[in-house]
Amino acid sequence: MQAPDPRTEVVGPTTHATLPGLPPAWTKGSLAKAKAAALGRRLRAGLAASRLSIATLGRAPSVFALNVQTDPFPGSVDEANALFQGRYRFAGELLLSPNQTPWTMVGAGPAWFEALHDFHWLRHFSAAGGEAAKRQARALLDGWLKRYGRFDAHWWRPDLAGRRITAWVGHLPLLLDGADLPLREGLLEALMRQLRYIARATGSLPPGSGRIEAYCGLALGHLALGQWGRPLARALHRLDETLSQQILPDGGLPSRNPGDHLAALEALARLRTALVSAGQVPSVPLTRAIDRLAPAVRFFRLGDGRLATFHGARQGEAGHIEQVLALAVPKGKAPARLPHIGFERIEARRLVLLFDVGAPPPPGCSDACHIAPLAFEMSSGRDRLIVSCGAAPGLDAEWRHVGRATAAHSTMTLDDQNAWISVEDPELGFRPALPAMATTATRNEADGQVWIEASHSGYGPRLGLVHRRSLWLDAEGGDLRGEDRVEPRGRVPGRSLPFALRFHLAPGVRASLTTDSSGVLLRTPGGDGWQFRALGGHVALEESVSIADYGPPRRSEQIVVSGSLDAGRTVLRWGLKRIDAKPA
Repeated sequence: MQAPDPRTEVVGPTTHATLPGLPPAWTKGSLAKAKAAALGRRLRAGLAASRLSIATLGRAPSVFALNVQTDPFPGSVDEANALFQGRYRFAGELLLSPNQTPWTMVGAGPAWFEALHDFHWLRHFSAAGGEAAKRQARALLDGWLKRYGRFDAHWWRPDLAGRRITAWVGHLPLLLDGADLPLREGLLEALMRQLRYIARATGSLPPGSGRIEAYCGLALGHLALGQWGRPLARALHRLDETLSQQILPDGGLPSRNPGDHLAALEALARLRTALVSAGQVPSVPLTRAIDRLAPAVRFFRLGDGRLATFHGARQGEAGHIEQVLALAVPKGKAPARLPHIGFERIEARRLVLLFDVGAPPPPGCSDACHIAPLAFEMSSGRDRLIVSCGAAPGLDAEWRHVGRATAAHSTMTLDDQNAWISVEDPELGFRPALPAMATTATRNEADGQVWIEASHSGYGPRLGLVHRRSLWLDAEGGDLRGEDRVEPRGRVPGRSLPFALRFHLAPGVRASLTTDSSGVLLRTPGGDGWQFRALGGHVALEESVSIADYGPPRRSEQIVVSGSLDAGRTVLRWGLKRIDAKPA
């Protein structure tokens, strides 16, 4: 099979917006419904945090049996030693507090404080073992209980409280063995009060992985306290309802954020393990959700084992992702498509490419989304090659605004504008303006070769233009060809519009223009060589920035193919060809 001509007509394109099970698209009706739901969530949050509600959270029962659950993820002795020394490194920030409790510290970002308050770091003290580790863990817990144990509207947010409870019940021997009576009573009372608060307040969370984490924490808490009757049954029923509403048939979540998929899978896998250990039978919705989510998480992994950074996701840690998958579904392959949320995957030998062919996330799920239709990310071997700038975790709002722009992704911009108009909605947060963008995607495979053709209409309302992108990869994974086409939809624009086709390079990729300036030679840190060439525009190497993970922005480069539309049209053909490739 020869490389197909992207101009060839393909019969039967799949329009993701009409696939069964996809959440409502952006219409006036769905927007009004989402705003009403957001108002309802705000009211529920206010009621749950009211003085009367907090006053009725009550105390822990005087008699109950504690059931020990084990954290399935290993800690680090080195991290425990750092915590002993008052070195608190969370979310890419290090704060030093050798003689001060961390609960009174200032100067860190929100992600740092959230990581401190979720208590995931207890696993490091468990890994260290010994009386010193127990004393330090109890001292940190005691500080939290004295400041926040009764209630705090911010740090008791249901998803965060769910993660905190998950950490507490996974390390009860560490916290309670040798503890004095006031600390034991304080922990159990705070645990019980948070469980009651989660049960009342989780409905105030928007749809997404946060609700799943909250309900999983609720169920784990009831398991730990031996409340296996109605309290556990109610928690599991609410979780089942959430899973049925949120997890689509392809395992996708409506947010389209790979990190949300990992967080949901981790919470569900831990809960299933705890239920089985307690002799409980996991429900069908819980089992089905794990079986669907695990392939979706595998789908979003690039060659380095970490996640692609679509729609606000962090790359994560390859080892932890592997541990979550091993706990959930030990064996399995990444699917080629997630059609209900609009992603395609091409994998051949040492190359992995993920292609975003979907529409913006639906109402209520779009606050973290990026304006990046038809963007792709790609790895060569264990190295990332083509990426986006990232979601700027831990950085300020200005950097997050930079990261979500179309120009921060490996796709096309027209007239220096984002691909769709965004709105900061007071009820729903960041979202697309109406009318919403439509997308199509078609996939063809033959003899190991893959050809995908996709389009989006995001520029239609303002510029009257449609962007179409076709990608073709050979069976050996060494020859990637693309065509980016812009066509008028109705009236031709009255002026010549500039275009820019960007390919952001991962940090560490070395790039140099060829002698004729029509291409770029690339070399990954692992030694893989690639040659980029393009026809139909001016090829240049420009500065870029990587804000894909915690820490300060990192310098990087981007390939930019630029020019101007001719009567609202252009056709850019480009290719990436492997040179002096390593053996597979």
